[in-house]
Amino acid sequence: MNYQIEQQHPVVRFETFNDGTVKIYKLKDVSYPGMQPRLAPVLYRNHAFAYKTIGTKQNYEAMQASVRLDEKIKIHLDRGISPQDIAVVDNIQYEIVQLQHIMTTKPATTVIYLQRREEIYDELL
Repeated sequence: MNYQIEQQHPVVRFETFNDGTVKIYKLKDVSYPGMQPRLAPVLYRNHAFAYKTIGTKQNYEAMQASVRLDEKIKIHLDRGISPQDIAVVDNIQYEIVQLQHIMTTKPATTVIYLQRREEIYDELL
């Protein structure tokens, strides 16, 4: 008997980004040449985003590493973002704790874990 095995296609998740806009800022030296360096946030990009749920396991693993996770968002793939950048959502400033680039979604996405900043930049208010 000749049985044909059907090839299973991987399930592709289609993502939507309809929860708002996140602004990503990079810290740049804005001092004049020869003066003491002064870092200030400079707008890098705006991205539409979707809120995601922080799982219980993720939350406890973060607490073991002495990190607090306040928000988890998903944006279009952007490999230019780093944990040294600042994210602003609804005029609230966040530090980027962790990034994950996911290529198995349509479109490819970047998951960003955010922690609310203790010290805020007045330039971003």
